[in-house]
Amino acid sequence: THLHFDHCGGAISLDAEKKLVTTFPNATYWSNQTHWDWAINPNAREKASFLKENILPIQESGQLKMIPIQQNIEAFPNIEVFFAYGHTEAMMIPKISYKGHQVCYMADLLPSVAHLPMAYVMAYDMRPLITLEEKNIFLQQAVANKSVLFFEHDPLNECCALINTEKGIRAEQTFNLSDWPLGN
Repeated sequence: THLHFDHCGGAISLDAEKKLVTTFPNATYWSNQTHWDWAINPNAREKASFLKENILPIQESGQLKMIPIQQNIEAFPNIEVFFAYGHTEAMMIPKISYKGHQVCYMADLLPSVAHLPMAYVMAYDMRPLITLEEKNIFLQQAVANKSVLFFEHDPLNECCALINTEKGIRAEQTFNLSDWPLGN
């Protein structure tokens, strides 16, 4: 989704000779050129989140490929990408189609169920007002598509289904992905 250490740190390992190498030598690692450039030349606030040892070996391995930036692009069969700029530059939110349903891997656009209310954004967001706009657009699409949201940072809730209420979009129910009620 993006190259902050807590989202890509496992991509690199030390080999037997203590050299940094990709953890998955047969994988293709995907980013986009805008985010890649942002990550390798970080601003002062994000510098501690973009660790070059987690990033540069991916490029050096030849395994790095770029997704073109186009909102809601179908980057792969059954996977669209929503690009967000509030948290960090050109973060990618995968929207995965599965058996006629859509699962959205939320990364840091909506790190937890607690972040569903519009005004709740993270202190780590580079552009919090843009995050608010992106959340609104994304959540409206997610409700319309009956998408399931998968949270990366929520310690209690793995997934949720959404409902539009008088207070805004909220979690209708939470569940583990393995318990996802596909038929409902």
